[in-house]
Amino acid sequence: MIEADYLDVNKANSGEKMREKRVKTIKTRRVGQTVWASLCWLLLLGNVVFAGTEASKNVETMTGEGAVSDQSWSYLNLWDHTVWYDNEENPFLQKVTFIGRFHGQGYYVDSDRGSATGWEERRIRPGFKIAFLSQFTLVLEANIKGVDNLHGEYLKGWDNFYIDWKPNKDLKFRVGRQKSNTSRERFTSSRFVLPFNRSRLVLQSTVDKIMGASVFYNITDKVTIQTGIFSDLLDGKFKEFENSGSVAALLKLGYKVNENTQTYLDYWWSDPKIGSREMRPYEHVVSLNSKSKWDGYGLITDMLYTVGAAERDGQSAFGIVFMPWVELTPKLRGVFRYQLAASNSDTGIALQKRYETEAITDGGGKEGRIYNAFYTGLDYRLNGERLKVMIGSEYSNMSGGADGFSGWTHFAGVRTWW
Repeated sequence: MIEADYLDVNKANSGEKMREKRVKTIKTRRVGQTVWASLCWLLLLGNVVFAGTEASKNVETMTGEGAVSDQSWSYLNLWDHTVWYDNEENPFLQKVTFIGRFHGQGYYVDSDRGSATGWEERRIRPGFKIAFLSQFTLVLEANIKGVDNLHGEYLKGWDNFYIDWKPNKDLKFRVGRQKSNTSRERFTSSRFVLPFNRSRLVLQSTVDKIMGASVFYNITDKVTIQTGIFSDLLDGKFKEFENSGSVAALLKLGYKVNENTQTYLDYWWSDPKIGSREMRPYEHVVSLNSKSKWDGYGLITDMLYTVGAAERDGQSAFGIVFMPWVELTPKLRGVFRYQLAASNSDTGIALQKRYETEAITDGGGKEGRIYNAFYTGLDYRLNGERLKVMIGSEYSNMSGGADGFSGWTHFAGVRTWW
């Protein structure tokens, strides 16, 4: 009887602790949501109150649209107040611009190995762009955690943190944490990427942001070159030194075929070490890619070849990206993408870490030899590329591995940048 009473007391205490933990979690989440809402309103008011001048309304985008030019005030005018200081006559400080982006999206995966659904704040990146000493620009963008992943720490790391020195219109030097620019989709900012996610082999084999030093040079009006050296010595949070000794180099050649088409040949070499958080486990990545735009439609292509290293030593892979898009109306755009990734190994291609792997509930494998995917989507631009809502669906199939995969992923989201 005493033992039974003791167990009942323990169960009661355990239940009470669980309830307290749930209440604490809910309170923490609500506090986080309140903090984020307050921060957004403060930044919004700061844009309106402290803006020194209006930002340029002729923003170059993939579709050639600029910002709206309505005379009457609306919420769209908020994007005109991101320049907080502008004085070209000041020899020390010329311009301070508040920059950033927010990408939120929901998803549902339905596959032959399970399903998954959820919402994520995919990208929250406030920052500043500061022009000084007439030839220098500092770009700083923080990577902020979503509301459901705060856990007492808001800063996930630094997305961009670099300084540009541009002594003339054809030459530019860059030092700091920057894009690797390997492949068409990596070269394209997430502000302008048309599908919800970049293609599989691009994500698997190419580096996104990393510490390094680059040189950009316009050889002629049609020929450009970028070279750079990179290292994973410092991680994205600027808190930990990896000391893994991983290094990389980039050579990127660009050629303007005509007024409609630009092509690039990219070569990335690296010496990655096992366990590196910044480098991908590939020694060689070659990408031949292009971007074309005509009146109301366009095409993006990419062909990739990779040779593995570190934990993927002995593996090679080949990939294709074929992505046409068309303007259905002045604001509505349709996008289609076919992608193929094929490897010489049954574990050479991994499923998408986001979404697809979340749906696997059988505990089986997540890698294979051949990956095919077809994406179709629409985006409606409320303020050009600066504010748009998106929907899309992608069918993907993995074969050649231990378990395979076949399923649909459906998306809906909103994206904005300033």
